Amino acid sequence: MVKKIAYGTVIGLVLIAAVLVFFYRTIHGEEWALEAAAKQTVTETTYMKTVDRVESFVGEKPYIIVFGQDPDGNKAIAWVNDGNAHMQYASTGVSEDDVRGVVEQANPDNEVLRIVPGVLNDNYVWEALYKRKEEDDRIRYYYGYYRFDNGAEIDTWRMTKR
Repeated sequence: MVKKIAYGTVIGLVLIAAVLVFFYRTIHGEEWALEAAAKQTVTETTYMKTVDRVESFVGEKPYIIVFGQDPDGNKAIAWVNDGNAHMQYASTGVSEDDVRGVVEQANPDNEVLRIVPGVLNDNYVWEALYKRKEEDDRIRYYYGYYRFDNGAEIDTWRMTKR
C-alpha cells in the first residue's frame, strides 16, 4: 500500500510539473518568438552578427532592443519593430552607465531600476526607470527619457505615489 501511495505521489508531482512547464512555455512562447524574429532580422539586415542580449521596450510602439557586435567586435544596438531594424554603434551615443550617472547625479536619492533603449517621439532614447522616496516617505516612480546620441534629457514622467 505504501508503494502505491509513493508511486501515485511521484506520478502526480510529475504531471503537475509537466502542466506548469507547458503553461509557462505557452505564456512566454509569443515573446520568445518575437525575440527570435528580431535576432534574425538584425543579423540578416544589419552589420550586427552576434547577439549578446535582447530587451523589450513598450512606448508609442513596441520595440525589441537587440544588443550585439559586428564581425570586428564593435558593440551595437538595434531597435526592431514590425520586421524593420535600425542599428547604431554603441560608440555613437551615450552608454547605459552614462545615463545611470545622470539620473543619480540629478538626485542622490534616485534608485535606478532599469535602463533600456527605446523610441520616444521618433527619437532614439534611453529610458530610465527609477524610484525615489518623497518627503512624505512614500515611494514615487519616474520614467526619464534621454537622447541616445548626446544624453540630453527629453522628458520625465512622474508616476503616482505608493
